[in-house]
Amino acid sequence: MSKPLPFRWALLFSSGAALLLMLAFPFTRLFPLTLVCLVPFMLALRGQGWLRGLLFGLLFGFLYQSYIMFWANFFGVPAYLFLAGYKTVLPGFFGLLCGALSRKRPELFPLAFVSGFVALEYLQTFGPFGVTWGMLSHAWARYPLFLQCCSLFGPWTLSFLLLLVNASLLVAWLPDYRSQRLRWWTASAALWLAAVGFGAWRLQQDWGPGKTFKAGIAQNSMGREVRWDPNFAQTALQNLEKLTLAAGAQGAQLIVWPETAVPYRGFLKLPQLTFEVGMLGLQSKSYIIVGSIEKLDDEYNHTVNCASLVTPQGGFEGRYDKQRLVPGGEYLPLEKWLRPYKIFDRVMRYTPGEHAGGIFECPELGIRPGMLICFESMVPYLAAQRAREGSDVLVVATNDGWFGTNPAIMHHFEMAVFRAVEQGRPVIQCGNTGVSGMIDERGRILEETPINQPVLAVHEVTARQQPTVYAQVGDVLAGLALVVFLLCPLLPKGTGASAGKL
Repeated sequence: MSKPLPFRWALLFSSGAALLLMLAFPFTRLFPLTLVCLVPFMLALRGQGWLRGLLFGLLFGFLYQSYIMFWANFFGVPAYLFLAGYKTVLPGFFGLLCGALSRKRPELFPLAFVSGFVALEYLQTFGPFGVTWGMLSHAWARYPLFLQCCSLFGPWTLSFLLLLVNASLLVAWLPDYRSQRLRWWTASAALWLAAVGFGAWRLQQDWGPGKTFKAGIAQNSMGREVRWDPNFAQTALQNLEKLTLAAGAQGAQLIVWPETAVPYRGFLKLPQLTFEVGMLGLQSKSYIIVGSIEKLDDEYNHTVNCASLVTPQGGFEGRYDKQRLVPGGEYLPLEKWLRPYKIFDRVMRYTPGEHAGGIFECPELGIRPGMLICFESMVPYLAAQRAREGSDVLVVATNDGWFGTNPAIMHHFEMAVFRAVEQGRPVIQCGNTGVSGMIDERGRILEETPINQPVLAVHEVTARQQPTVYAQVGDVLAGLALVVFLLCPLLPKGTGASAGKL
């Protein structure tokens, strides 16, 4: 086997791979780079051994996660660095195993890299900080033809296809893998043709009649500088009322407000305000999903992030309290030890709620909206849970105002596209400052708002319970990739590859 890259070149290649991956996401949106961006990282890891592999994995992970998680800087530099550092642990472990395997069984390195990277993306969704933020597949969110394969085995499906191309380029570049070229290129071409063919077929399918209704989104655009200023509270509520009545006048039957839209804590216990908002349902003749901050009746007076359903008769008939909170934003990990330090003062004090159902009943419309609040739309299994419970339309209420103009504000909306494809359900997303919009069950964007502008949008949406393979089988592909990756180092030792010393 040929020698691995010298140390300084491997450092450069690892850094370059992270940079190329960054460029694939908003705002640059050079999504084709995902077809090639990991080749430098593979070259950097090949033959390096476990210690160098760990180092290059940590370098790649930290550079990329520092970019993709930069939004957390709003909650303070410590929270940002903590999250970026935490999200770097798995890439470091991935680099360690790949570096070690590329010495022990160099001929298995491309397979280990592909399976390991899919497993890496999958494992990043678990734990208190788990989120599918910055997956390879996300860069293709605007291209429905290529997304349909995600209805088979989840978002990892498209990531797997992209990794196949990267690995095929590696084996074509290095003479060491001459004997593997035909297998890699044949598999890559066949699976891509199958994915494109399936995508074209699925986009043309007639799924029959669904329940079509008019949905409205009230993007009131109260920026983070005035979001919780008491002097603007009444203004915020008046803006929402105007948008809601205008939506009702346009025939909207379900109107979604942003996350924590009502700028008064304990809104549901304030009769004057609940009456005022209830009257909006009566006047607009529509269901309204209202976001607010509430307090639980417990000895600690815990705060929860809440969504409530207002009926066309003006009553409050449903409530969901957010279950998956933003670490370092809505709650402070290791709070007992970290809270005394003032640098963490900007981190809020929410607690996961007790109203776990997440399904609202709208009998007059014949639909069952499934709620996801902000961070919850970033993980596939919560949307899958709503679908299993009978939801036929997914609703995402979010407040992305603290993103400012960071690319994360667009990236968050694009994650909702994947949830629609994966579960075969349309998605309605309403953000305080955007991005808001409607997405059909095939991931096609029906409506999308600009950011940082007050916007009313009304569009027809067809609620469906179209079953998908992914909804039935779950994360089989990701689990299989994890098993393959972990088994690779256990195989008998083969011909070693030369490697430099750290």
